Amino acid sequence: MNLQLRTELIGKRIMMIFMDDPQPIEPNTMGTIIGVDGLNQYQVKWDNGRSLSVIPEEDQFVIIDTE
Repeated sequence: MNLQLRTELIGKRIMMIFMDDPQPIEPNTMGTIIGVDGLNQYQVKWDNGRSLSVIPEEDQFVIIDTE
């Protein structure tokens, strides 16, 4: 599988809409993308103090354009 890593998203702000997870990030929580792993999951440092990756194919979120 040839994935093009979305490294241009590092440093961007993100807002969670919906996460299907046993301990999800709550809707409307903001965070900052701090990395992209080999599976193209976005590693996020959330403003509530948590660190949890976002799975683009499963989670619903918005990338906030601050420019």
